[in-house]
Amino acid sequence: MKMGLLVFMRNLLLALCLFLVLGFLYYSAWKLHLLRWEDSKYDKLGFLLKLDSKLPPELASKYANISEGVCKPGYASALMTAIFPKFSRPAPMFLDDSFRKWARIRDFVPPFGIKGQDNLIKAILSVTKDYRLTPALDSLSCRRCIIVGNGGILANKSLGLKIDDYDIVIR
Repeated sequence: MKMGLLVFMRNLLLALCLFLVLGFLYYSAWKLHLLRWEDSKYDKLGFLLKLDSKLPPELASKYANISEGVCKPGYASALMTAIFPKFSRPAPMFLDDSFRKWARIRDFVPPFGIKGQDNLIKAILSVTKDYRLTPALDSLSCRRCIIVGNGGILANKSLGLKIDDYDIVIR
């Protein structure tokens, strides 16, 4: 009788431990987002997975009447928010020595934040003479920017006048 009770208790404890371990694994998988109840439209970073060429309806109606090439104030921010809902524009266009105070961008990796880039930013700012916008550029309600590489792919393409149309050219 006593031996039967011990075997029963052992089996009960074994079943309870197994149940607890399986419950913990299931809960952990749910917390780590390994189990999904529905297909998400966004990846782990929050980017839209299927980007179609159409603008969201609110952007399409707002910017439909603006012709191509004309400055569209707020368009880039609105489009980025549609593609990447976690996007916000909490920092100035160009960083300066006060970049450490921008707490909202510390948790995001580039291009949306400065996570892990403190030393690199300090080094760049230490050798950069002027990293602020000129008052004339800063006063513009809409600034058009272009980033141009220097790998030679644009050589002899006659794009100088097109590049000069932009307010800010970053090499």
